[in-house]
Amino acid sequence: MTDGLWNGVLALRVALSRTTQPVHFACLSTSGKAALNEPLSGDKVVYIGLGTGTHDPLPGQAHLQKTDALRFSILKHGDFDATTLQYLRTYLPYLFLTQMADHMQRACTVAHFAQSLDGKIATESGHSKWIGNDENLVHAHRMRALCDAVLIGGGTLACDRPRLTVRHVAGEHPVRVVVGRPDADYDSLLQACDQPIFVYGAADARVDASVDYTQLPDLPDEGRVCSVRVLKALYSRGIRTVYLEGGPTTTSRFLKDGAVDILQLHISPMLFGSGMGAVQFAPITKVDEAIAFCSFTFEPVGDTMMFVGIPENIQQSVPETPEATATPKSQ
Repeated sequence: MTDGLWNGVLALRVALSRTTQPVHFACLSTSGKAALNEPLSGDKVVYIGLGTGTHDPLPGQAHLQKTDALRFSILKHGDFDATTLQYLRTYLPYLFLTQMADHMQRACTVAHFAQSLDGKIATESGHSKWIGNDENLVHAHRMRALCDAVLIGGGTLACDRPRLTVRHVAGEHPVRVVVGRPDADYDSLLQACDQPIFVYGAADARVDASVDYTQLPDLPDEGRVCSVRVLKALYSRGIRTVYLEGGPTTTSRFLKDGAVDILQLHISPMLFGSGMGAVQFAPITKVDEAIAFCSFTFEPVGDTMMFVGIPENIQQSVPETPEATATPKSQ
């Protein structure tokens, strides 16, 4: 995807996040422009129909039509090649998650793993570089640029020392969110950029003054916070889209709680035979206890594939527990 067209995607994301009006069609161009319910002319333009549009694309413009939450059909290539339009098909669904978040009154979550064919995200020793290919790395940074926040668990913070910034593509750094303890070491995030660091957990502990900690009620008998409650709290602070980058414990809890709206699994052509699994659930006895997907597709990522699916167990509500309490910052 050209830089100009990617800037158009970013511009369309901003426009969609700000509008309060129904959107019938959208346009974006290679000059980095975007428009809602208004045609664009000049440059190379992609017209995106949303099922109720009354404007036809101009000659030479590509035409993509939304068919469901994950799919956009290519009706006309216009002046664009198939590879470029495939890129757009991959990322357009995430631009419309803000509307879903407003409907659900909680942040929407896209979870991502790079895994082997046998479902492993790391060896027994924890080594995972590089299961994903170069294109998957760029994809992760595109997703960070398209989401309001990126979220990890405390284990990933301690083991990987991540920055969680946008570096391989254009775009603003997201807010960083950690589900963990307020007294953890946040230096890697603090040194990376000036974006806020929101921390959510059940611990009543000393708070690092450089992070914004909210203590939430823990789930009975589990000693952890409810993932949907975290998303509700983020939505109340203007965070509508979240990119969940792990680790396996945090992502598994979000999946179990029905707090993952779209799951991305980058499938690498290798077999481990042992190692750390991507998803960690309690044992089930029947196949119908598994989390199924109501819609899914497979997208090319360089020379590999990525499964993209919408789980059937998505939840909007949280358990009946006491209200969250904000723990003040302290030295």
